[in-house]
Amino acid sequence: MISGHPRSSAFWLSGLLLLTTQWVTGQSVPRPGLMDLPLSARFAGSAESMGAPLNATLGDALGQASLLDSTHAGQLHFAYVDYFAGTAMASALFVRRPEARKWVWHTGLRNLGYGSFTGRDPVGVETGSFTAADVAWVSGISIPLDSNLTVAATMWIGQSSLAERRSVFGQTDFSANYFRRDRKLRVAAHWRPWGGMRTLNSAGTDGRFDPDLRLSVTKGFDNAPFILYSTYDEMQEWDLAPEGYYDDTIDPLTGDTVANGTWAFGDRLLRHLALGAGLNLGENLGFRFGYHHRRRQELRLANAPGTAGFAWGIDFKVRRFQLAFARNTYHTAGASTHLSIRTRLTDR
Repeated sequence: MISGHPRSSAFWLSGLLLLTTQWVTGQSVPRPGLMDLPLSARFAGSAESMGAPLNATLGDALGQASLLDSTHAGQLHFAYVDYFAGTAMASALFVRRPEARKWVWHTGLRNLGYGSFTGRDPVGVETGSFTAADVAWVSGISIPLDSNLTVAATMWIGQSSLAERRSVFGQTDFSANYFRRDRKLRVAAHWRPWGGMRTLNSAGTDGRFDPDLRLSVTKGFDNAPFILYSTYDEMQEWDLAPEGYYDDTIDPLTGDTVANGTWAFGDRLLRHLALGAGLNLGENLGFRFGYHHRRRQELRLANAPGTAGFAWGIDFKVRRFQLAFARNTYHTAGASTHLSIRTRLTDR
């Protein structure tokens, strides 16, 4: 992605040089959507609660690289997300294990397109159309420390474009998972400590990404076909509710104080949690369901909450191909659709 036309190479290299100054210093800026939207159909179908699946597939490693092991070597994974109103995301990921090595290496590309828009000048006259998109190269390694514990590191390098504006961004992820096969228990952690963005050719916001930490736990059972998932995210910050959300209000007619009624501690706790369950009907068919409390509280309509915050998914096998499909409801206007396909190309 960085090779090619000399001007393109110079753009990337200069952007990466400038970007390193933002990783430690600079104001806080939001991450590109490419880094936060779930790509894995299985992860999305659990409402992002399945961060530590017992039988991890290659697609699960899109958000948790420590899930990769030697069984994934030689596999190629494609994922597509139809998010909303012309916004779509696609990715390709390949894993390889070097000969006589325990660790595995992964690399891939991700692209998030926001669609085409009509530009207008200050008086409202159309000036033509423009596009907006994020693209990133992602690569890293996963290293088993023993039969139960695996650690991984991943590097992101990407570009964000909006009309004539160009920005570069980068991020480093670290992850680990502890798996007890005999107890059907997996615990996984994902930490994003460093990252930032730099706008190169026009006015824009430069700065660093806030670090965040996510912890996931999955538990299966010997004599039952279902699995329980849970993820506790945004661990670096306790209160995720909007400012004043738990305050009492004043009745404008009577002047009386109206108690809020929300259990503040319980709501603060649940805003970090995503909960889900899986039902396995054999090796080639499985279903997933999940609930994301913060998403429901932030995106539902008071008079028509619908299924905001809920998700479901299915995965199955057709010959050499494993497929996963999911629907993840963000709001009453619609749900995102996720499709993943994986297959094996080589033995390593």
